[in-house]
Amino acid sequence: MDNFAEALAAIRDLKNEGIVSNYAIGGAMALSFWAEAVPTYDLDVFVLFGSNELIMTMTPIYEWAARHGYEVRSEHIEIAGIPVQVLPAHDALTEEAIVTAVDLPYDTETTRVMRPEYLIGMFLEKSARSAKRLARVAMLLESDKVDRELLSRVLGRYGLKLPRYDDGD
Repeated sequence: MDNFAEALAAIRDLKNEGIVSNYAIGGAMALSFWAEAVPTYDLDVFVLFGSNELIMTMTPIYEWAARHGYEVRSEHIEIAGIPVQVLPAHDALTEEAIVTAVDLPYDTETTRVMRPEYLIGMFLEKSARSAKRLARVAMLLESDKVDRELLSRVLGRYGLKLPRYDDGD
């Protein structure tokens, strides 16, 4: 098992141990399951907690990390040498992206990965929109993995629009 597979297995344990109610890989690592891999520093794991409390605490995540001997460095938990950033769902789009994630294989593991239509939506959110993320949107749109009807529904539901891409014609 390579380090990434080991990190994925540990993340799955977050759910199996009841620390989180659900999770999904997002960000640039998720992109690599659907399109070309892009350089990235860390593994973004978006989580749902089982509680509906207004104030969330990351304490259970850090206690879990300590129990398993994972070092915490700033906002990352180092698992098998991989910096992992655990991010609570911050809005309805992210919650839906986690719930609708799909199980995909990696090495000997499977992991929950956000669907490309939701990654596109998250990359287009005003708070996240950047040239780098718009380039990732273009990469996903060029792949044959995007369900255009689902993408249209997701973008419409959250008031998001695709940028205009000049195809040179």
